[in-house]
Amino acid sequence: MTASKASGGMVGQAVRQSAVYGTATILSRATLLVSLLVLPYILTPRDYGALSMLVTVTALVVIVVPLEVSQALARFYAPASAAAKKAYASSARSFLLLTLLAFLVVGQALAEPLCMLILGDPAFLSAFRIALLQMALYCLFLFHQNQCRWEFRTAEFVLISLVFSFFTLALSLGLGFLIDPPLVGVVLGQLAGAAVAAGLGAFGLRRSFDLLIDREKLREMLLFSLPLVPASVALFANIYGSRVILNALSTLEDVGIYTLAAQIGGIASLGIVGVQAALTPLVMANHHKPETPGHLARMFEAFFGSAVVVCLLLGLFAPELIYFVGNPAYSAAGPLVLILAPALLLSQMYIFAPGFAVAKRTVWQMWVSIGSAALGLAANFWLIPLFGIAGAALATLVSGASFLLLWFLFSQRLYPIPVRWGLIALATAGGVGLGLAGQALDDVGLFVGLAAKALIIAAAAALVVLIGLVPFRSILAVLRALPLKPARRR
Repeated sequence: MTASKASGGMVGQAVRQSAVYGTATILSRATLLVSLLVLPYILTPRDYGALSMLVTVTALVVIVVPLEVSQALARFYAPASAAAKKAYASSARSFLLLTLLAFLVVGQALAEPLCMLILGDPAFLSAFRIALLQMALYCLFLFHQNQCRWEFRTAEFVLISLVFSFFTLALSLGLGFLIDPPLVGVVLGQLAGAAVAAGLGAFGLRRSFDLLIDREKLREMLLFSLPLVPASVALFANIYGSRVILNALSTLEDVGIYTLAAQIGGIASLGIVGVQAALTPLVMANHHKPETPGHLARMFEAFFGSAVVVCLLLGLFAPELIYFVGNPAYSAAGPLVLILAPALLLSQMYIFAPGFAVAKRTVWQMWVSIGSAALGLAANFWLIPLFGIAGAALATLVSGASFLLLWFLFSQRLYPIPVRWGLIALATAGGVGLGLAGQALDDVGLFVGLAAKALIIAAAAALVVLIGLVPFRSILAVLRALPLKPARRR
């Protein structure tokens, strides 16, 4: 087999698996979109802000409690023998179960002071205690979901992802309407959804694990994963730091408005979640092939160009979306989406530069993440007092951009990929200019404004294709690689 055919096979596999993972993610995020449009009718901005802080704490728990052992499992699982794979997986999950048990004991014992520290009101204590259980089950669900990726079990991945999303949506909205206070009902629904999905994952993967810990293999994984914990905490600060500082410097109402904007802006991350789910295990299995860096570079460029268009689409039309289907109390969220959509997406594009994981230099990854987080936190403390919620959004953009820049700067030394940075800069400048032009259309009237914004989106799409960032032939190649036709039975 020639190198080009081998690399083409890897890219085709990446596209097909990205399509599967991405479809599951899009359906999952569709439930999120429904949720974020309905929850503002159930919850006041203050309660929505409290829910946002619970989600923020959950994101931190997912990193700190398991000590990123699932990410270490991804690195050691692929090249291991069948017996070693089961030992690695069993050790990782048994370790996770022990850490989750310790978390629940300590968390419930300290629930009252933690609730006051995070939410500032004892009225939220019941919701906080329920949320602690939900956090533990959510960690277990994520572990099972990732294990499906490491084993290339896409059907099981899709199933448990969709079960989690739809059960969480239906139960949180239903109980939110039925239970008083509504926040308790919403959190109970999230708990039930996580419980069902975690249980389904445990059943589907029951032959992948034993209740044992191989001390040597666990030690090997923890040596790899421990530097990832501060790195991931720093990444958490990049993504969620603005909410935490906004909560400290302002009010839960402002946190709620910021969160709605971030939820809408986060829709731009739909594609990268599918790519990430498929690409990480494929890169770990194919990084040694000489053609892999070039294909990673082309995938990054195409994704970046597509991201420019998607971020403009979300950012420019978000005010109308919130006006027509949202709660008027959240109208201030609209203008923030144009800033938050690229900010949140930039912090996720690191997957195209796998140098730290390939070279097992997780300490480098830690320092890059800490450096960008420090810049982001400083920007928050500087910009929020000056511009309020908009300052928090700008600080998130600073954080995401600095993270991606530093990541590529140091990862390229370990595993260089030939990105055409001139085209990236040109697309960025064009996106910024078109975004500013779109923001100036507020006073031209609704229908004229919508038409002008549509033309701006079309101009952005034409730009990234004409400069070659997203070549038209690549669009056709991706469409051919998608599993559009059902496989024939043999």
